[in-house]
Amino acid sequence: MEVELERMQVFFPASLEIQEELLKAGFKVPYDKGSGRKTPIPVVVSSLGERRIRRSRLLKAKDFESDGKFALVQGERALLELEPTDRGFLILRPKPIEYHLEEIGFTSIPPRVWGTWASFSLPFSAYGELVDFLGDFRDDNGNGLYTASRGSGGRIEVYAYKGRSRRDLGIPVFGYSLGLHGLMLFEEYLGEKAEENDVPKERLRYLKLGLKKGRETKAGLKVGIVWENGRPVEITLKLSTTEPRIRIQGLYGELVGKSRGELVRTDDWYIIVHASDFITALEAVGKAFGGNSY
Repeated sequence: MEVELERMQVFFPASLEIQEELLKAGFKVPYDKGSGRKTPIPVVVSSLGERRIRRSRLLKAKDFESDGKFALVQGERALLELEPTDRGFLILRPKPIEYHLEEIGFTSIPPRVWGTWASFSLPFSAYGELVDFLGDFRDDNGNGLYTASRGSGGRIEVYAYKGRSRRDLGIPVFGYSLGLHGLMLFEEYLGEKAEENDVPKERLRYLKLGLKKGRETKAGLKVGIVWENGRPVEITLKLSTTEPRIRIQGLYGELVGKSRGELVRTDDWYIIVHASDFITALEAVGKAFGGNSY
């Protein structure tokens, strides 16, 4: 089953592992005060609707308009493929068909200490089809799932988590792989930055800029529904990692943050969960305000 995504955002700047790999190769990540050279690690973004951001934050895009101060990125397509296995797992495969690269905007909390670092948004119209598609994996006992909510004003997000200790994670993730390899816009961006930072081009072929779940990585997927003014509008999936904590030597001292996994060279994107956890979580948030949501 394939569903078109409303939005996709993968915050590779949250990875100290990727930052260290680029620093060791000679890139000034994210910014060198002396020379003024900067190499921000990109956020990979795809948005079905037009996206307006500051021009200075747009690192690479295929199609955009700009007035000098702001950039308007045209609508982009990304897909999510859902593949159940014979052993009861569900493989989620995000496919960034069209996307752009952004520099992360100002934030008071560094992304290296966030829990969530990849998010995928589906239109709520896909809810019924997802429930039907995965109905055979339903756990009628609730599968030890709880729900929580957060938000302000007319926008509320309800999400599910498994076991009382996983509130910050969601449902268990058994494997994942996300990376910058194979993204043409990133390859162009990295080549330009290699020239700017005097990094030999042949060094680029040896870089590991993908992430996979390590044995010690504590990972989860938040399955949620966003409500606006009393109506469900989208399904959200958020990949989070919280442990172990790691340390690297940055340009200006030691940096400490949450591990995002082990470095690999890969262009394969996937997240693996139990199918029963996923469908039970989806139905739990769908019924959070009473009744069926579709």
